[in-house]
Amino acid sequence: MLSFDHLHALPPDWDLLVGADTGTYMGMVFCAICPDPYALLMVAEVPNYRYVSNEIELLGLSVPEWARLCHVIFRHLRPRETKLKAWADPNTQFRAELSHYDIHLLANERGPELRTEIAREYLHAVDPQRLYFAPWLQILPYEIEHAKWPDAVTGAGKFTRLKGDDHLLDPFEHVCSRRPRRKALTEQKKPSFLDQQLALHRRPIVQAGDPHLGHL
Repeated sequence: MLSFDHLHALPPDWDLLVGADTGTYMGMVFCAICPDPYALLMVAEVPNYRYVSNEIELLGLSVPEWARLCHVIFRHLRPRETKLKAWADPNTQFRAELSHYDIHLLANERGPELRTEIAREYLHAVDPQRLYFAPWLQILPYEIEHAKWPDAVTGAGKFTRLKGDDHLLDPFEHVCSRRPRRKALTEQKKPSFLDQQLALHRRPIVQAGDPHLGHL
């Protein structure tokens, strides 16, 4: 039984970006963007698989069950939002199916080479550090540790990460490739009816003492 007690609603000035990978092995990564100091925090993962002795193994979740778990985490992080959007490969065949479960896949047109390059920038950033992983994550750190990254570009000029067991690593790269920025809070809180009436009918403050002498 999965527990989500460690997840809480994000502050209003933090943004949330989600990446997804679809197919036999499904994965979704939730990334919180801290505005100051700017950093990406990978806060949650939803795979439909696990690794046993370095071998990938399905958990037996149906697509509706997996989608429900994604929404549970989304509601923890964004209690007042209902529309779950996630960046994914533009050629995914699951866009129509997942829309039935209120998961809307956005086509990430940035190719694998660019996604690999930007993800490596975040992974290698040390001073200041730009990327953090929540301690309860298990599958994403494993896939990053076992990923096969190219040491240099190939003869064709490609810098794409070698494909493997990367069904959470792909969503991670989708998120990083968007180069997320802080969410600007441009709208101010609208005063309530009571606050408006108090401001309208508030009596002026009477200063003690002689008004000609001012404050003593």
